[in-house]
Amino acid sequence: MIVAADATLWDQQYDLPLLERLGPAQDEIIAHVAQVNASNGVAAKPASTEVRADFHADVRAAMAGMPACVLALLDGVLLGVRFARQLGSSAISDIVASAEGVILGVVVALDVDAFEARTANAWASWKENTPFTPVHGYRLEAQIAAPQDDHRQGALQYLLLHEFGHVLAAGRGLLPEWWNDAQAMRETDDYRYLPLAWRITPEKEVVPLSGNDFPLRGDIAYYQAPRLAASQMQDAYAQLRSANFATLYAATSMHEDFAESFASYVHAVMLGKPQCIRIHRDGKLLLQFDNYWEAGRSAAKRRLLEQLLGN
Repeated sequence: MIVAADATLWDQQYDLPLLERLGPAQDEIIAHVAQVNASNGVAAKPASTEVRADFHADVRAAMAGMPACVLALLDGVLLGVRFARQLGSSAISDIVASAEGVILGVVVALDVDAFEARTANAWASWKENTPFTPVHGYRLEAQIAAPQDDHRQGALQYLLLHEFGHVLAAGRGLLPEWWNDAQAMRETDDYRYLPLAWRITPEKEVVPLSGNDFPLRGDIAYYQAPRLAASQMQDAYAQLRSANFATLYAATSMHEDFAESFASYVHAVMLGKPQCIRIHRDGKLLLQFDNYWEAGRSAAKRRLLEQLLGN
């Protein structure tokens, strides 16, 4: 939770059109991320930044290219997309509250370093390789854009869709709220999205449903020291096919599950863009992971997202 130094200044963001709520990260964001990084042993030291006009235009265009129903849902809750460096991940989203604890909305901070020099497929491939230590001969390629659309704007759009999944999950009864402690969680079936893939144990832990877990899931770690070797990529994705997660990142937690499902659904189904993982060894294709939304295991999540988005 980010505590606003002046709630009025944050509230004034709603006076701006959605696509104009862009700019350098506020001091409160930087202080919050620095504190979280320090407590988690992350070396990155965040800093606010201005961006070049072309980068600003790409962010705006990435948002403008999203379906109208997504933008309509965001308008009353998104406080803005703010620019920073050295966040420790591609972006972060969190609620902003007044000093009295009144929730003002949700803000997204974007790590400019992750996108300045990467196209859509280059960024996606970089991200999807972060859980794995390199091993000679093994290669993972991620595709989220057709060759003619493989530019930075595509990377920004997918990343922002993921973050907007977090934004839209807040306060909708889909999942336990991420800013509350575990003791505030209710029963599994009190949430709309949670019981599609997860359950709450009597000890207030959130774990995958029986049959929705897989052996390597606990070792998947993005944006930090990898716990898997590249030689395990094929096994990880083969095991993922037995679960109902849209992506490997989705399997890491209930909140990443919803954010990835939201992003993947809008990207692949509503916008009709490619989403594919290919794993190679010595130039030979070992595994291809795609077409999740055509698979039966996606049906329950697809129905919920159709209801949420009116699609």
